[in-house]
Amino acid sequence: MTTTAHRPPALPVPPVPPVPPVPSVPSVPPVPSVPSVRPDPVTAPDDLAVRYVPVRLVGGTQLLRFFRQRDGGRCAVAFSSLDALHALLGPEQAAAELTEPALRELTEPLGVDELVLDPKLVAPPAPPLPLSAAALPRADGHRVA
Repeated sequence: MTTTAHRPPALPVPPVPPVPPVPSVPSVPPVPSVPSVRPDPVTAPDDLAVRYVPVRLVGGTQLLRFFRQRDGGRCAVAFSSLDALHALLGPEQAAAELTEPALRELTEPLGVDELVLDPKLVAPPAPPLPLSAAALPRADGHRVA
């Protein structure tokens, strides 16, 4: 004698609504210029003047860029104008506006206590590379004859 198991009736399954299409994500826009409250440069002390600090953009986050001094120590740099920053680091370099005390507060916990204001390029220009194939090394390290 075979017995059959009693199954409860199946529950109705509601229809699944269609998934809306995912909007395309635009490329990262340039850093918008945000109006800021700036101290009056005539009456503000130098340490409260706005400085332009180079940053890297990672997602929606701005990360301070650090540089090396001749002795190898790390330093932060700041510029008195956005034009000076772009003249040295290029027009595509993103920047944040900070006062000197704010910049020092950000760098001190990282062990960076040197701040260079309006740095200039100090390395001599690299000599031009020869364009002849004889001067170029091959992948195995030997020079092309």
